[in-house]
Amino acid sequence: MSSRLKAGLLATALCALPLSSYAEARSALDARVDAALAKLGRAQLEALIVTHIPELMQDPAAAGDAQHSAAWSPAMPEHGIAAITETDGTIGVGARIQDTRYESTAYPAALASAASWNPALLEALGRSVGRDARDRGFNILLSGGTNLTRDPRGGRNFEYFGEDPLLVGRLAGFYAKGAQSNHIVATIKHFALNDYETGRTQYDVSIPRDAAMESDLLAFNIALRIGKPGAVMCAYNMVWGSYSCESKPLLNDILRRQWHYPGYVMSDWGAVHSTKNSVEAGLNQESGAEIDTAIGLGGTGMLQDSPVSAEATKRIAAAIKDGTLFAQAFYAPKQLDSVVSDDALRAMARPILYGLFSTGAEQPIEKKPVDQAAGYKTALEAAQQGIVLLRNEQSALPLSKTIKSIAVIGGHADKGVISGGGSPTVLPFGGNAIPQKGTEIMSQQVWDPSPPLTFMRRLAPQAAISFTEETDLKQAAQAAKKADAVVLFIAQWSTEGRDRATLALTEAQNRLIATVARANPNVTVVLETEGPVLMPWLGQVRAVVQAWYPGIAGGEAIAQILFGDVNPSGHLPISFPLSANDLPRPALPVAPPLTEGRPATFRIAYDEGADVGYRWFARTDKKMQFPFGHGLSYAHFTYDHFVVTTEHTPLAKVTVRNESDRDGSDVVQLYAEGQGIGRRLVGWQRVIVSAHQSRDVTIPVDLQTVARFSEGDNRWHVTPGSYQLRIAHSAKDEGLTSAVLLKNTTITGTEPLPE
Repeated sequence: MSSRLKAGLLATALCALPLSSYAEARSALDARVDAALAKLGRAQLEALIVTHIPELMQDPAAAGDAQHSAAWSPAMPEHGIAAITETDGTIGVGARIQDTRYESTAYPAALASAASWNPALLEALGRSVGRDARDRGFNILLSGGTNLTRDPRGGRNFEYFGEDPLLVGRLAGFYAKGAQSNHIVATIKHFALNDYETGRTQYDVSIPRDAAMESDLLAFNIALRIGKPGAVMCAYNMVWGSYSCESKPLLNDILRRQWHYPGYVMSDWGAVHSTKNSVEAGLNQESGAEIDTAIGLGGTGMLQDSPVSAEATKRIAAAIKDGTLFAQAFYAPKQLDSVVSDDALRAMARPILYGLFSTGAEQPIEKKPVDQAAGYKTALEAAQQGIVLLRNEQSALPLSKTIKSIAVIGGHADKGVISGGGSPTVLPFGGNAIPQKGTEIMSQQVWDPSPPLTFMRRLAPQAAISFTEETDLKQAAQAAKKADAVVLFIAQWSTEGRDRATLALTEAQNRLIATVARANPNVTVVLETEGPVLMPWLGQVRAVVQAWYPGIAGGEAIAQILFGDVNPSGHLPISFPLSANDLPRPALPVAPPLTEGRPATFRIAYDEGADVGYRWFARTDKKMQFPFGHGLSYAHFTYDHFVVTTEHTPLAKVTVRNESDRDGSDVVQLYAEGQGIGRRLVGWQRVIVSAHQSRDVTIPVDLQTVARFSEGDNRWHVTPGSYQLRIAHSAKDEGLTSAVLLKNTTITGTEPLPE
């Protein structure tokens, strides 16, 4: 049996075996880690705990084919350890420059996929993205994002899975599980409470610990228990007075001691500020060390022989001066042995080896062409299931394929669909549909070449389907007036590094929608946005489709939804507010200016505590534009025969009926409230129900979601008493209710979760 096969079997065993066998496999893995650790010298240990940005190294060619990777560290073939090669992978294998060699499958944004409420789909997505990464030569995938959406204006919301900890935790966990099936490391991030891009290296989150454990940290806890990712990435921001990457409460107390996490903690790029504090808090690996501010770390000194060139030092200094890098200083190399002892270094490296060995990521990679066809198929399924039909008055949709004329307006629908920006940027197969200047693409708008117009014409070849750019109001109004129906595309770009200043579309976009709606009463608006937008024109249009950032198959999926080839089944993973004034923080935080040396910090108080999103709207009795969980279908679903059993674990049972002529998928949502707990999602099930048929659905109650966290014993406790369970179509729907008595239950946060 080959060493690679043995490693793969061992990695698989940790996720698939029953508990008794799991203990044996874990023991064997620990023994293997100890054996490898004993053979590594100091220089090799240092290579494990620091990764570098090849483009800033003195000799980028030393990284071989990984020259444009997010980070790299050399191989140790004498110890059976391959080079560490890292890629961003939230929506596919990330790219840094425009080059056909780096084209890959662009999948829907994480928030778009989350709208499917389908853990099996997220596992398939992780498997597909992980396969692409492995085929491209990467063994570390820097995803998936597990932060909650505390503010719908957050610039990276499209990288995350929504606002509810149960939904986010389960979807992120299954994504990581799928990714690691390729013998690579998945990275849960950004740990923790990293919910804004504004001043992300400066703000200090203030939140009661119990509230954090019942919201953001609960999502991470669930994701870690399901996905068992090899790595966790600590965040830029501060929490409880310390930077996340040097936070003993986060890394040592919660992650290690309470949750018994065995994998390693890597820093975000530029997130290390102190060698001593980071090491003592539990950081294992510094990422992209060239841009860190730490004295004695990485390119600034963790390796005894720094690979950073003098030219790179000048470029970094210039970038600091003009504000394009967050780093505040760049220090000369310094001997690490004066900062970190041999024993401490070995302790730092152990979880890294565990993360590599437990997944099989330490094995050499056999590069091969990315499977474009398989990736497209998965991307299409994700886009189909994630698109949400928000409004459909007078059954405006689906459009008839026998319709005579359709005016398609705006959003570059003749060229492609928009994607989010920043580190998750993917250069799609076929290139950027709207080419930009320059070769660096992480700061550019990238349009996936999947034009909805093309697919609409294919599905309705007899219809006269025109296209008009959004820049000419007069021409758009004329085209709308002549057509039997209008499909108006609205695209809004969001990117890492900055939050959206407002929830509003541009004045020009709102004017366009209002003008077109006056010219034609049958208007469908398709939103390609990272998340919620305000809709002052909502009452003037018949249908609204939330397409998010739908990926390389987005154009095809949108067309299929519009014409009814696919029955919409997405449900919102995030609430759509009526106004920013209804949010816990109506105004975005304002960061003080960066100064020389340590940046000025500021405090953000999460006064809403655990009541994120729909919980906040319920607590404050505020109306929403569209509630969490909302999603329409061309089928019609009803619920009856709702009963609750409590023999072992509380189970909600209900019959779902499809009272229409179309097959369809429904997301049956279960909420609970009582004993001082407001309405919370405690379970759900996505089901396919044939036309005029019914299905019996059983949903276990996740008790951790209604439990209160106690700092006294670091456990979640269910307060005994009566709770109301609600089967509903959304968080706002009254649905069907049933009372249930819950017993006093203690949850450690380490129990295995059903898969």
